[in-house]
Amino acid sequence: MRLFIILMCIPVLAGCTGSAYQLPTVDDAALQAMQEEMYANRVPLKMYHRSDSKYEKMLAAIHNRLVENAQPLCDHAGYISCLFQISYSGGNEMNAYASEDYKITVYRGLLQYLESDDEIAAVVAHEMGHHLAHHNKEKQENIATGAAVTGLLAAVLVGASSANNPYYTAYNQQQDAAAVQDMMEFGAEMGSISYSKEQEREADLLGAYLLARAGYDLDRAKNTLVVLSKLPGGNDRSRASLTDTHPASAERLVAWEKAVEEVRSNHSKLPYLKEEDNVESD
Repeated sequence: MRLFIILMCIPVLAGCTGSAYQLPTVDDAALQAMQEEMYANRVPLKMYHRSDSKYEKMLAAIHNRLVENAQPLCDHAGYISCLFQISYSGGNEMNAYASEDYKITVYRGLLQYLESDDEIAAVVAHEMGHHLAHHNKEKQENIATGAAVTGLLAAVLVGASSANNPYYTAYNQQQDAAAVQDMMEFGAEMGSISYSKEQEREADLLGAYLLARAGYDLDRAKNTLVVLSKLPGGNDRSRASLTDTHPASAERLVAWEKAVEEVRSNHSKLPYLKEEDNVESD
């Protein structure tokens, strides 16, 4: 029954949400070249030792610079408040995440592997991208949809199997109720991970536009993804996180390079919506 429900739910959950923007296309040749580059670039990561107060000052300055340049993107994305609140954690978790309506948390465990302001700004801009794209809201909607769809299918199948069964007891009823609850929890998990890779790439795209508007070096910012490709990832699906699709894949690195090309050629410095033609007049 579990496998049947999974197969039935995949098309439903796949249609729940998607990117609002045109994401860069990754071709096979570019992907293979990036895989070869990543294989050749296997130099161990270097750690940069800074105090907590230094990190807090760096993040505050980066946050202010990005926010000062974010309003056009907020207007374009329908992120009405254009509010972002950043917090620093001295923990060793190699992560950063966007939570609630406007909050961003960045961990020392990740920052200690980043050399420049451009790389650290890439982390903050990526998390701001999650907020601009309303990913936390999408994730909660997917969780609710996943739980509802799998719960309904499980209840229908359980009801059909027990119908006209003269030996159906209260114990069987309890077992069936537990099975439905189990499937609802499983559906919620399916919903929470749906589109996570696309969301990460969308946050990367929006982050690239934001970095460009704030005058950061997009080539140096790419090293953040290189660092992520060498770190063990997290699997906390309750919030939009930099490491949701971690380690960063060759596909994601190629997508970043394509995003940078788009940003540099786009005079408006606003990402293309899906229904827009990727064409600008001079």
